[in-house]
Amino acid sequence: MTTRTRALAVVAAVVIDGLIWLLATTVLDIDLRIPDGPGSTTTSELYLPAVLIGSAVIALLGWALLALLEKFAASRAKTIWTITAAAILVLSLFAPLFGAGLTAGNRATLVLLHLTVGAVLLPAFRKTPATA
Repeated sequence: MTTRTRALAVVAAVVIDGLIWLLATTVLDIDLRIPDGPGSTTTSELYLPAVLIGSAVIALLGWALLALLEKFAASRAKTIWTITAAAILVLSLFAPLFGAGLTAGNRATLVLLHLTVGAVLLPAFRKTPATA
């Protein structure tokens, strides 16, 4: 049951991020861009495949880290993983919040994309067979 819950969470995070991208770009007409790098004043267009692949990769890396922790630090795995995942989520917000050359709508959408992955994965990945 845990594997199924976590797999569905990965799919949900990717699908929801894809829907957010589609809504932002088509309905709200936001030109989604990302900073070209730390401290950069230039931006690049954010394409849908990058959102889908990025969300999937982050979700799968998070799952892999949790699986390793469950194997080697079983009694503390959920706590260590949750603290690590939350810290990574907070750090991931620095680029959309502080990157130069982004509009308010762009910033809000990028933050929403990041927070969505965290909001889906954090509770789902913490489920154990008894709570799933």
